[in-house]
Formats: sequence, structure tokens, C-alpha cells
Amino acid sequence: MAYTRGNLAVQERQKETQSAYLEKTKVIKRRSQLPQKEKLLYLLSVVFMVVVMGVIGMSHVHSYDLNRQIHVTENKIEEGKRTVTQLQVEKQTLEMQILDKAKELGYVPIDETDAIHLSPVSGQSGTEASKSGQND
Repeated sequence: MAYTRGNLAVQERQKETQSAYLEKTKVIKRRSQLPQKEKLLYLLSVVFMVVVMGVIGMSHVHSYDLNRQIHVTENKIEEGKRTVTQLQVEKQTLEMQILDKAKELGYVPIDETDAIHLSPVSGQSGTEASKSGQND
């Protein structure tokens, strides 16, 4: 406390030069830019990650394509099996019709094994009968 004209109880008046508000200041720190080598390192790491993800993605695409080809091939095999069974049924029906058709055409079985041979027509030799059978 200051001594003012003999009275110690008097406070000093603030100087009028000070303003009524306090001025606040903020310290702003600027980040320094990254060095070129560090930027290059970050860029290369990002490129590396993109390449790795691309390779993984392409392997998934390749396995999907193989699975699709397997499925298509299995479908073709099943269709082929169905065709084979239909043709086998048709073959059996045609084999069953052979004896009836041969008897209609004049062929006679010569033994009990149901083997059919052309019997020569009377008056013709064996070769002439086979030629006449081919012409019919």
C-alpha cells in the first residue's frame, strides 16, 4: 500500500489508461509440414495396401469364376446323362422290335437263339437272294 497524503487507508486509484476489459491472447501453434520422405512413405504404404486388396479381390473373382464353370460343367454332365438314358431306352425298344420287323420282311430264325438269317428263295442261289434282299 502506498502512502497517500498522510492516509494509509486510502486505496490507490487505478490508472485510467487501462481499459475496462481484459485482452485475451491465444497462442496458435502451426504444425510444421511433413518432410518429403515421410510423405513418400505414407503414399507408398497406401499404394501397397491398395495393391494387396486388389490381389485378394482378384483371387476371390477367380475362385467365383471357377465355381461357376464347375456348376455349368456339372449341369452339362447331368444333361448328357439324361440324354444317354433316353437313348438307351430307345435302343431297347428298337431291339425289341427287331424280331417282329424281321418276321414281317420274311426273315426266319434258323435256331433257338433267335438269330435271323435270310433263307434263299427257291430257284435262286444264296448270292442272288442276298442281292434281291438288298434291293427291297
